[in-house]
Amino acid sequence: MTKVLTFKVGIEGLEDKIWRKIEITDRRTVADLAYTILATFDSLAYHLYNIKYNNKVYDCWVCIEDDYSDIPKINATITKLSDLGLKENDTMEMEYDYGSTTTFKITYLGCSALERGKGSHYPYVIDGEGRGMLDDMSDFRLKEIVEDIDKKGYSEHYFTPGYERTIKYDYRKFNIKNNNTLLKGLVLEIKNGYEVGE
Repeated sequence: MTKVLTFKVGIEGLEDKIWRKIEITDRRTVADLAYTILATFDSLAYHLYNIKYNNKVYDCWVCIEDDYSDIPKINATITKLSDLGLKENDTMEMEYDYGSTTTFKITYLGCSALERGKGSHYPYVIDGEGRGMLDDMSDFRLKEIVEDIDKKGYSEHYFTPGYERTIKYDYRKFNIKNNNTLLKGLVLEIKNGYEVGE
């Protein structure tokens, strides 16, 4: 029987300000969870990622070179979430962009049975706060920006979310309805980028 898994995900150091509660079916892969995180947290999704759980690394890159790590690496794109044997309150960690790393803290909150005819509803964000991350910037630097916005009460920080556009970043402006409207399309686009390529 397919289950709907619920995860709480927050950016390290900002878990109380930039976070999501995500529902996703257990038939999806570990990579699909990563794509959902990247989509809902506004990533441009052009860097490598991995998810660490239970002393294993679920990696996006199938031709993994030896990095002298003792932790086994597993292909995230073929490992289903149901294969992890998750228990309530288990924690995982996702690293994105190994040069300017953003780390996501992931907590498994539990599961429920998938209602008949609702499979296409997922992934879905049921709650959250904070606009998201900024690519090519570490979570430590993002925390400094968030603290500056909180101190001043307004934002003076700009970012480029694609070519030839610059917009102001204010983490306080998160719209869950808009996020969910775009989520499934973004997840598919990100999945194709990582797994199919050009």
